[in-house]
Amino acid sequence: MEKKNNALYIVQGVIRSFFLTLGLLVIYSIITYFTKPNPQIDSIYFVVITALSVMYGAIYSVKHIKSRGWLVGLLLAILYIVIIYLISVVNGRGFYISTYGMLRIALALFVGTLSGMLGINM
Repeated sequence: MEKKNNALYIVQGVIRSFFLTLGLLVIYSIITYFTKPNPQIDSIYFVVITALSVMYGAIYSVKHIKSRGWLVGLLLAILYIVIIYLISVVNGRGFYISTYGMLRIALALFVGTLSGMLGINM
C-alpha cells in the first residue's frame, strides 16, 4: 500500500511541475508579446523554467514520501523530461536532442536529485 502512495506522490509532483511550467510559460509569453524576443534569453529562460519546475515537484513529492529523496527527485526529473520530449514529438518537432537538449536533461536530473535531498532535510 505504501509503494502505491509513493507513486501517487511522484505523479502529483510531476503534475505540479507541469502546472508551474505552464504558468511560467504564460508569463513569459505575455512579456515577449510586449517586447522583442531574444533567442539567447529564450533558451536561458527555458532552462530556468525546467530547473524550477523539477525542483518544485521533487520537493513536493519528497515532503510527502519522507525517504529516498535523491531517488524520488531523480525519478521525477526523468518522468518530467520524458513527458516534455514526448509532447515535443507530438507537436511535430521530431525526436531530435541537440546539445542544448542534453544540457537541459542533465540539469534537470541534477536539480531533481539535489532537490530530493533538500526536500528530505527541510
